[in-house]
Amino acid sequence: MVGRVISTKMKSTATVLVERVAMHPLYKKTYVQSKKYLAHDLIGVKDGDLVDIINCKPISRKKNWQIVKVVGKNLAEITEEKLKKEAEKVILEVMPEDRSENSENLDSQNIGISDNQTNRNSDVSGAPSNSEISGKKKSRKKKEAK
Repeated sequence: MVGRVISTKMKSTATVLVERVAMHPLYKKTYVQSKKYLAHDLIGVKDGDLVDIINCKPISRKKNWQIVKVVGKNLAEITEEKLKKEAEKVILEVMPEDRSENSENLDSQNIGISDNQTNRNSDVSGAPSNSEISGKKKSRKKKEAK
């Protein structure tokens, strides 16, 4: 049987998911049935690998299968690596490394603006700040105390 490795957390054991297509006897609809098998792993497979397993004598209570060979590697990892390499090539074509010098020049020009100037411009409403309001309350309390 051929299945996909979904877990290798146990020592010398891999969980293999075997999927098969079945047809309903009355309605003739096809559907996928899946079953997990614990298989003895002497090869050292990784998650996502396609493996060939055979039935063998019981190794433990639930482990009656052994991995014979790796049929295919993890397709998700392989495609992800290919996509990353292609993306790096495209980025280098679109954005050559000379542009990084221009961005450094822009950063040095923006250093002239200080935080105080930006904070002054942010209060456009003209409403009194919290510090001004609290100052007025204190002065009223002093007047009432006299």
